[in-house]
Amino acid sequence: MRWDEAPEDRGRIRFAAAAEAVEGYGGRGVNGRALPPATGYVFPDQDGEEWWVIFQPWPSPGPAGHNVPGDILACNDSYGDMVHVVVLAAGVREDDAEAAFRADRPVSLADAVRVAGAVPHLAAVVHKSGTTAEPPLSRRGPTDAG
Repeated sequence: MRWDEAPEDRGRIRFAAAAEAVEGYGGRGVNGRALPPATGYVFPDQDGEEWWVIFQPWPSPGPAGHNVPGDILACNDSYGDMVHVVVLAAGVREDDAEAAFRADRPVSLADAVRVAGAVPHLAAVVHKSGTTAEPPLSRRGPTDAG
């Protein structure tokens, strides 16, 4: 797990962990941008554990702008070498997620779960063949995150 400040990226903090160090995200690693709490960088849960809440963009062959689809994840790295991930919202746009977190300014993980749940979800993608593809993860939020 690592985190670093990315001044060229709206001054936001990046949180990353390799796939082998992540549990709870379908065998994938994370490399996303932190969403802002009211103060600091982390969201405390009901037990005082600190969680990062990040926007994890979906893999895309296109440019990595900020209106990209992805997931809102809560990440806790207090389990030694493993990062525990809980999907708060799947299939949302980064600009929508960031706007929601800036407008509401959550102070706890429970608040972040509520804010993430209110971010508009993307509709299924309709391909030229007429078939549809849903976002890669369940749209359900966590039941035990906060």
